Amino acid sequence: MLRRPGPWLLMGAGVLILAASLGYLVYDWSRSESASLNVPAQLGGAPLTQKIIGPEAVAEVARLHGKDFPLISGAMAVYGQSAVTLWVTGVPASPMAGEIVAAMTGKIAEGRSPFLPTGTRQAGDRTIYELNGMGQRHFYFRSGSLVVWLAADDTLAEQALEQVAAFYP
Repeated sequence: MLRRPGPWLLMGAGVLILAASLGYLVYDWSRSESASLNVPAQLGGAPLTQKIIGPEAVAEVARLHGKDFPLISGAMAVYGQSAVTLWVTGVPASPMAGEIVAAMTGKIAEGRSPFLPTGTRQAGDRTIYELNGMGQRHFYFRSGSLVVWLAADDTLAEQALEQVAAFYP
């Protein structure tokens, strides 16, 4: 005796719709969590003097790079008289942040950017990339689903990096 596949197909479609709905809820929740990005009140002893958080910061990243990224959150902060600048962007998933860091590293290695790679260092299980350029030291790394970029005057760079790495573990 053959059974009709119709009920089984409907149940399967229902399960897929339920899974997609739950996936979207988790994604939407992660977006709202990431949208609340914050920045340290001071870095390297320099006080926070300017802060842009949210869609305006995301738009600024896109403007600086001349292209859109799959960013769901962003923050930009300036400390002191531009002695330290911090950029933090969030993507929907941690692997995407790793892909963005790898793409940045590849583009910088091509030699057509104002940044000169000076090495890497390990901080726990993450790699921090170090650069010189535009009169400052620069560092970038992935922290979960965040991509963090720090630019600092030489005298403040190490202390600011230590604080940023602790703030975005």
